[in-house]
Amino acid sequence: MVEFSKEEIGVIKERMSKITTHIPNHQAKWLWDTYNRIKGTNERQPCSCGSSGNLWKKGVDTINVFLKKYD
Repeated sequence: MVEFSKEEIGVIKERMSKITTHIPNHQAKWLWDTYNRIKGTNERQPCSCGSSGNLWKKGVDTINVFLKKYD
């Protein structure tokens, strides 16, 4: 498992608190890179079209489950 500093955890929490039903375009790369880092993978970032919604949901859910360890 990849280690994150306290500062990085704080940034992730702050950014994720602002993501609700829509992922802003300027946050998409950051979100997917964070997802890959947590999973220890290098999955290609999906497009931002509606048909990729399930992939983005997987990314958001993975990050949120990860953050629960730091509540």
